[in-house]
Amino acid sequence: MKKTILKAMGTSSIFALTLFPAGPAFAQSEDTAADAAGSGVIVVTARKIEENLQDIPGAITAFNKEELNRRSISELEDIAMQTPGLVFEDFSNGGFGSPTIRGATQFSITGLEQNVSVFLDGVYLPRQYAFDVGSMNLERIEVVKGPQSALYGANAFAGAINYVSTNRSLTEVSASGEVEVSENGGFDISGKISVPLVHDVLSMRLALGHSEFDGDYANNHPDADLDLDPGTTGNLGGYDKSMVQVGASLKPVDAVTIDFDYYNFKTDSETRAQYRLSRGSGDFNCSNGGQFTNFGLQLYCGELPTTPVPGASGTEGFVIDPRTFGLDSESKIVRVNVAAELTDQISLNYMFGHSHGDVFSAGGSDRDALVPTVFAGQTGNAFTFNPVGDFNYDSHEIRLQYQGDSGIYAMIGGFIQNGEDLELGTGGLVPFRDLTPLTSVPDDATPFSAYTETEVRAIFGRIAVPLMDERLTIELEGRYTDERKDLADLSVNSPYVYKDNYFTPRASIDYKITEDNLIYASVARGVKSGGINSTNTDLTDEERFYSPDTNWTYEIGLKNTFMNGRATLNLAAFYIDWSNLQLQVSAAGASFFSANITQALGGATSKGIEVEGTFEPFDGLLLNAGLAYIDASYNEGVISSRITRSLLCGTETAPSDVCNYDGDIGGNDLQRTSKFQWNVGASYNTAISDDIDFFTRLDVAGQSKQYASEINVTEIEPRVLVNGRIGVRADNWSLSLWGKNLFDKVYVANAFFIATPFFTDYVPTLGNRRRLGATLTFDF
Repeated sequence: MKKTILKAMGTSSIFALTLFPAGPAFAQSEDTAADAAGSGVIVVTARKIEENLQDIPGAITAFNKEELNRRSISELEDIAMQTPGLVFEDFSNGGFGSPTIRGATQFSITGLEQNVSVFLDGVYLPRQYAFDVGSMNLERIEVVKGPQSALYGANAFAGAINYVSTNRSLTEVSASGEVEVSENGGFDISGKISVPLVHDVLSMRLALGHSEFDGDYANNHPDADLDLDPGTTGNLGGYDKSMVQVGASLKPVDAVTIDFDYYNFKTDSETRAQYRLSRGSGDFNCSNGGQFTNFGLQLYCGELPTTPVPGASGTEGFVIDPRTFGLDSESKIVRVNVAAELTDQISLNYMFGHSHGDVFSAGGSDRDALVPTVFAGQTGNAFTFNPVGDFNYDSHEIRLQYQGDSGIYAMIGGFIQNGEDLELGTGGLVPFRDLTPLTSVPDDATPFSAYTETEVRAIFGRIAVPLMDERLTIELEGRYTDERKDLADLSVNSPYVYKDNYFTPRASIDYKITEDNLIYASVARGVKSGGINSTNTDLTDEERFYSPDTNWTYEIGLKNTFMNGRATLNLAAFYIDWSNLQLQVSAAGASFFSANITQALGGATSKGIEVEGTFEPFDGLLLNAGLAYIDASYNEGVISSRITRSLLCGTETAPSDVCNYDGDIGGNDLQRTSKFQWNVGASYNTAISDDIDFFTRLDVAGQSKQYASEINVTEIEPRVLVNGRIGVRADNWSLSLWGKNLFDKVYVANAFFIATPFFTDYVPTLGNRRRLGATLTFDF
């Protein structure tokens, strides 16, 4: 594999040198510079300063506002389709949105910490139900691949996603708006305005947005036509979302700029189209033996079906209790940024961030919502209330930066974060087929409450030293982090305190073959924070806590710009050595009825190649393509305790023929990741009059199969989706017709796998059906 990667990189370098000779080192005429300025160069802030995307020694995929519109990108799932190496799953209710970069998928998706950090204008979004902010009023979305713990902190374990909102002008009045209608009740309206109240001194801005959709799969529950709020009535997958941003920029003196922003996001969503395959209902088709042999087969092998298997009531299709709903959530973010130019070469930046969110959800858990569930002598409908809770985080970051005339760059910074996180997830029975909306956790539901206070203190820095007339650059980054977590929980007798500190370095070297051709290599350490197990009162001191996830990632790559910006070709090859992988395990001495705990006992390896390119053969036609190959697998000897305890793979005396009875998953692929992802697109623009242009866009994206669990017997099928857009554009307005999933592909988007000694379920969620619409935009 390594030889193949090195050979590919070497061949690409020779290709670049042969077809595009260096010529005079970095000589660039005024005409060439002008061409570059108008060639679609994307400026990003992935390293906390503004840089040309093609000059950064690392793999970054970025979409500016024009591309967001062209590619019909409205949510994080759309971004993942267009980004090699990124997968995003929002599961049945959107409360556990899980971005995965380069196959580094985590074992548990419901934990406090994630493998990918998400930021809005530099403010950390701590919980998954706040991740997907949409694309309204965004200037850019950046996906930074590989560990970013040195600059972003813990939990940028595998990478980071940056949302960047609209530019803040002190001199120009600007306004824009958009109205969009689509089938199944889709309606979106948004607008923004920026006004300089005092020219070059003070400006104000306001952005508003509203989006609604009635869903696209029928709910065949007989009560689904009733009006319940909150609830899932009519079709499945509907939502009602709103966004508000209020901001101001102040420049009291020439050297100081102060930005203030307030964001508010509200989501009221129905559950998506989902169903259950249950061991207890006889839905499975493989693996004999197990704890409860009267249930028959223990697992489901092969591709998960896209059509629900009828339950005991015999009702076909999706049968969702109408009291079920996905999310009722609100997120608020406050940001204050102060930038001061102390000298021509030294600048100081301070940013305060505050984030608050609260969420409530109610998910029906019955195999068949029309058949009552009997548990502990009670009869009703089974519901899970998760996620439920809220968070409050405050952060302060200060950076001192130096940019020398010789190209030397140095930065040192400090970071403080204090957070509070309350989780109230629970489950229980509610009255059978009652029509009262669920707005709070029932009093008799099984209680669970975890309150976590987090304190983080860090110092970080970066230095870049150019050599050889600025053709060779050596860069070092590093972050020292000290953190503390205090946990209080209803299930434990007293609070527990977790403390840790760690150092996360990153080093890179890059060489400019020509001004437009860069080769680089990097090594970085990623960390995902450890924590406290909040279940099982009989845990030992060692079992009460779990240590951080860590990885070392090695990357080499090429970034090429050809033909005065008309073509780009970027390649990256990576190798991730993942240790202390956090797994769900059985505590020593725990009873059969005890819940699993988290321990950092596993290991995995992920290696692969990513390729992205664009080509503009002539004015008006732009082509793009991307490809990722990712081979991510568990290391030898890794054990999945939930498989062992559930006896899903048989016993030593009666082993299964499809998986290991002892839970050994060594060599298996990591769940919920595809070996291959690819996308191709083309846009064409031409004048049809002096004032009006015609444009069209086509995007095709695909991914190979995924495994639904770590035992690699249940598959999520491969898929290929096609989106398109066609329209006309003038200087200040555009009108377009568009379609997503044009061929109406019916597919399983993702699936929960729930394995316990008592019940085992698969919960597949289907992706959105074809959706056609029209969009009108204006700006001035």
